[in-house]
Amino acid sequence: MKKVFTLLIFLSTRFMSYSQQVTNLEENIPYAYNGLEYGYYITNETSREIKGENYERYEVNLFVANKSGCLKLIPFKTGWTGSTGSDDYIQVAEFNCTNATGKKLTSKKGTVNAKPWFSNVRVPDDSVKEKYKTINAQVGYAVRNGQTLTTRIIVIVPKGERPKLNCRIIYLPEIQ
Repeated sequence: MKKVFTLLIFLSTRFMSYSQQVTNLEENIPYAYNGLEYGYYITNETSREIKGENYERYEVNLFVANKSGCLKLIPFKTGWTGSTGSDDYIQVAEFNCTNATGKKLTSKKGTVNAKPWFSNVRVPDDSVKEKYKTINAQVGYAVRNGQTLTTRIIVIVPKGERPKLNCRIIYLPEIQ
């Protein structure tokens, strides 16, 4: 019994180390992790009255900036959970506004996505044995060095409050 308990503790800590990281963010102060900076800034704010109650409406820009000095490549992976079902992009981070109300069809969360990365690759030529041809193919998704990916959301929070956001960082492998 003691061995089973020890094994369960070992496995649970092993799986927790692979879980996605969530961090609370402060306005205009990016959080740096693995060469990327995650953050948000507010571009517009107004007060609104909705059904007799006062609220604050904010336009929030979410961003992920690559400050690593190199390309961050996200290769294809079977069973990838970060995908939104479209081959046009893949999630890099998910931002949640913890005090957003969602009233008037506004957001409570937003995602920042990476675009596909294409490269020239050599593949066997079907017409000539032992020959290769070069084609342009998608090899995954990427965030280029110095590139900033952004998304804008609109949130409504209670009167007198500012948006409180946290960020779920989607794992990006280190390229050696």
